[in-house]
Amino acid sequence: MKTVTATIKPQPSVPLDDVILHARRAYGVEGEFHAISAERDQNFRIESGARNVLMKVCAAGEGFALAEAQTLALQHIAFTAPHLPVPRVVRSKAGGAVTALNHGDVDHPVLMLDWLSGDVLGDAAPAHFKHLGTLLAQLGRALRGFAHPAILERELIWDMMQADALRTHCHLLGKAWQTRAEAMLDHFTAETRPHLRKLRAQVIHGDAHPFNVLLGPHGISGIIDFGDLVHAPLIFDLANTIADCVHGKDSFTDIFGELLGAYHAESALERDDVLALVPMVKIRLLMSALIIEMRSAAGMGLTQSIGAVSTTSLTTLDAVIAQEEKLTAHCLHVTGHGPRPAMADVMQRRLQAMGRKPWLFYSKPLHMLRGEGVWLHADDGRAYLDCYNNVAHVGHAHPVVADAVAKQLRVLNTNTRYLTDESIAYAEALKATLDPSLDTVIFVNSGSEANDVAWRMAQAFTGHRGALCMDFAYHGVTAAIDALSPSNYPAGKWQFPHVRQLTAPDVYRGVHGADHPGVGAAYAAMADAPIAELQNQGSGVAFAIMDSAFMSSGILDAPPGYVKGVVERVHGAGGLFVADEVQSGFGRMGSHMWGHQRHGVVPDFVTIGKPAGNGYPIGVIITRAEILERLVAETGTFFSTFGGGNAACAAGLAVLDVMRREGLLANAQTTGAHLMQGLRGLMQRHGIIGDVRGAGLAIGVELVGDRKSKVPLRAETRRVLDLMRDEGVLIGSDGRLGNVLKLRPPVVFKPEHADQVVNALDRVLGRL
Repeated sequence: MKTVTATIKPQPSVPLDDVILHARRAYGVEGEFHAISAERDQNFRIESGARNVLMKVCAAGEGFALAEAQTLALQHIAFTAPHLPVPRVVRSKAGGAVTALNHGDVDHPVLMLDWLSGDVLGDAAPAHFKHLGTLLAQLGRALRGFAHPAILERELIWDMMQADALRTHCHLLGKAWQTRAEAMLDHFTAETRPHLRKLRAQVIHGDAHPFNVLLGPHGISGIIDFGDLVHAPLIFDLANTIADCVHGKDSFTDIFGELLGAYHAESALERDDVLALVPMVKIRLLMSALIIEMRSAAGMGLTQSIGAVSTTSLTTLDAVIAQEEKLTAHCLHVTGHGPRPAMADVMQRRLQAMGRKPWLFYSKPLHMLRGEGVWLHADDGRAYLDCYNNVAHVGHAHPVVADAVAKQLRVLNTNTRYLTDESIAYAEALKATLDPSLDTVIFVNSGSEANDVAWRMAQAFTGHRGALCMDFAYHGVTAAIDALSPSNYPAGKWQFPHVRQLTAPDVYRGVHGADHPGVGAAYAAMADAPIAELQNQGSGVAFAIMDSAFMSSGILDAPPGYVKGVVERVHGAGGLFVADEVQSGFGRMGSHMWGHQRHGVVPDFVTIGKPAGNGYPIGVIITRAEILERLVAETGTFFSTFGGGNAACAAGLAVLDVMRREGLLANAQTTGAHLMQGLRGLMQRHGIIGDVRGAGLAIGVELVGDRKSKVPLRAETRRVLDLMRDEGVLIGSDGRLGNVLKLRPPVVFKPEHADQVVNALDRVLGRL
């Protein structure tokens, strides 16, 4: 992480004669030289006939790379926003943008810029705040996309992201303020900066205060002094400007509103940007006071660009603190990010718009605003650790996936009736992870559709009409697949004559325990009866479908040989086997990319959905060419309008890329093992835990009355979900008896997150 050395660096002190000589030799510029006060550089206005220029002799310690970055930034602005009133670079006689002036055997970088006419805005600002706010937004947009290593790596005492570097100088403010200032900076370090790192950031001007803004006869005529360019949250430019504009004022609600409103109208700010504004105005005012005192202590006095003594900064800071709540509410109102409606109002809107059954996770609903990595942020101001959502497979709002989709949507998003590079590349990438026999990829929009199409193909290929699924299985919501999802129905309501349920291979509470010799084969043999029933009624077996993690069955550890034994029986009956990898695929099980590989079988179909696009709708069937060709022969061509769209495939490719680059398959295995170890450790203290099982980052914790009777605790399980929510950890539940805690986090989960889950569950179970 970039750090700042909180020291005041002296200005250059090059004699005027040397400056005049360098201007003549390097630039061919002669005229009348006028020194201009500055904080770090030696600046000179040169009246040279009809053309006036500004010559900047930079401190040697700033380096030539940073001087070059200034010129490149100005050139970038000249290209992206030529209307903006910023200086233009004057090149040397040799064509360079930066020259070297040697004084005392030290080379100083020198810049020559066009002189912008006008008087500094100073205190005569209020009537021009709207124009300034608009120009700031345009300047931020003009700098978007510009980067330079010297700016990314620079040490700048005014960099607000490193405000805590000034903490050791708080004693300069006197006893009355020292403790307050230290507390402010400690809060910044612990609370504010972690949130700032999540905001939009780029290279910004960094110092557009009233003495760096020029006023002409028709409004603002210039924004000058690009010496504080820094890579920081975009909102800092506005915070700096507001802080320096309210400096010494008694009332400043209008100043906030005018500058912010104009900025937001030109370049929309996000709610989190706006919430950071007042805290950063406070930090800027505190930094101004500290740096002024540091300059004074170093015997450097006060410069015109700073423009006020520290006591004025602190007085203004006091006033901002007193009005912070009011100012924040005003800023939210100005930008349309007003106070969030009450939860009851949101719920009422939900019920009226989406039906009277809310179908929510917790007894106290959560109103989610955004997600990042393994965290979900709610409107109660809390960040919740997500240990449940498999849709955001590589983490909520992963920037690589989001950028891939956004970029593709700006270029092309059409269907597979055309040749499209993204669909071909994604199909090839998926096939490379599977057995070579699975040579054909069909795109749809969801896991439900993928299973639905697999069902159609299986019927066409086998000529049979019967199906097998696990008891209490879930495979989707289409009419055909609903019949293969008994978990969609209350007890006794599921009735589909063409489907039979297979007994789950539950070695914890099933008919065959883990100590049964050949337990996998024994459970597989239980498939014989339902297969015979389908054959005897004339349906036959078109396919059997299975989730390799047995999620809805309670996240079971299927004993070795079970899945293989069932597949052999299905094939023997002339049927096909579908590995539904929506929940178990993409490395979730840790040891293999796909769940069926962990069981040592090669399916006839692999179906995937939700996690494939990290939330962007994707559904895929991977099968054999002969199976698809049979469907086409019977029904004609198969096509899905949105299946295989460019943006969807871009998302899919990005997910695979992230998994590879971040080592997420290995992470699922190591973090999953760490989480499993911690959960099993809880069994020593909590008899309510009957079993902990699973693989990788798919783990189930079964809650029972006692380990001998194994009485399932459905109500207590629901209670645990709510209590874990109160602890800031989100988990789910599953299983036919409703007593299995379901831990299925994004695969970017780390051991420290696993520890948080274990510690929270320990506290919750202790309170039951």
